Amino acid sequence: MDEKFRYTYSAKTHDEVAQIREKYEMPAPAGKLDQLRALDKSCERPGTIAAVIVGVIGTLMMGGGMALIMETSLFVPGIVLGVIGLGIMAAALPVFRMVTARRRREIAPEILRLSREIEDEHAV
Repeated sequence: MDEKFRYTYSAKTHDEVAQIREKYEMPAPAGKLDQLRALDKSCERPGTIAAVIVGVIGTLMMGGGMALIMETSLFVPGIVLGVIGLGIMAAALPVFRMVTARRRREIAPEILRLSREIEDEHAV
């Protein structure tokens, strides 16, 4: 009888199996502090997206104005388009603040409720 003990281990295979398994495992329920952090983080995301969109539109308009300035016959329309683009780009920060403030007002009750619960649990 020629039975030998044979053991093979492949770190690469093990890592791949672990990655696939993670896709199908249910995530652990988030604690209250994790929920509070996620809610706080979610306040700025819509504002950031809106500000980036406004900023990109303004940048494209300013770039279009610069391209028109290169044409000698379209100097004045290029200046007008560029200034409008600068104005739109300048509006990106107020748009961010406005959207973020609105989002904070929407989720404030939930944030306050969770923060009170966390404080009550950790009160000495």
